[in-house]
Amino acid sequence: DIIESKAPLSLSKAMLDNGAYDNSGLLINVHSEVKKVLFTLDLSKASIKRAKRLGVDTIVTHHPAIYTPIKTVDIDGDTELVALATINGLNVISMHLNLDIANGGIDQELGSLLGNGKYKLVENVVSENGYGREFSVNCKLSEFRKQVRQKLSTKRDICYGNLNTFIKKGASFCGGGSSSALNAVKNGLTDADLIVTSDMPHHVITALVESGKCIILVPHYSAENYGFKKYYDWAKDQIKSVTTYFFIDKRFM
Repeated sequence: DIIESKAPLSLSKAMLDNGAYDNSGLLINVHSEVKKVLFTLDLSKASIKRAKRLGVDTIVTHHPAIYTPIKTVDIDGDTELVALATINGLNVISMHLNLDIANGGIDQELGSLLGNGKYKLVENVVSENGYGREFSVNCKLSEFRKQVRQKLSTKRDICYGNLNTFIKKGASFCGGGSSSALNAVKNGLTDADLIVTSDMPHHVITALVESGKCIILVPHYSAENYGFKKYYDWAKDQIKSVTTYFFIDKRFM
């Protein structure tokens, strides 16, 4: 209840009503008592190993530990991580699309970071919670690219556009926000010169470049880990009776 107070599951439902898919909330429930919690972007072998080492009983992820319906749990199959978490007595709570679009959530934190604290919501989903943030840039693409790399602690970006292009305005979409970015441009929700997001397929890249937009694609992990860490910083102050940890998997930065 505490961690959902910032990103209620009703926000995920609102995204589902808009045609998205999600599976957020308490996904693995093996015991009721919570003493130590590990926050991490993904349920992975590395995060489970860290949880075991720290004596953690609950993991909070951003990406859903169970995304699509499963019929069996198999330690040697696609559900290996679910099996490992259960065997090791780990509850798993996932806060996905609800945390993406929440005020103070992952998308907003990314826009705030890139816009130096000043941004505007691109697409309102429900009650001023939404997706995409627009911000002023006012420098060459080459300079802003350096800023993005520095702020997100990554060198694994892909950039489309002339590096000498002067960018007045950018718009960021956390995670795999390519379709939302394209729709925002097509529907006139943003007139940004530059789109910053992750996981963009080629046909979207060509459509945006043909429409005169520059693009910076950053690792999905980097685009969301910053905001998830901000969420953790908030959560640890709300649940002081519980020991909390944050795990960063640097393989994906």
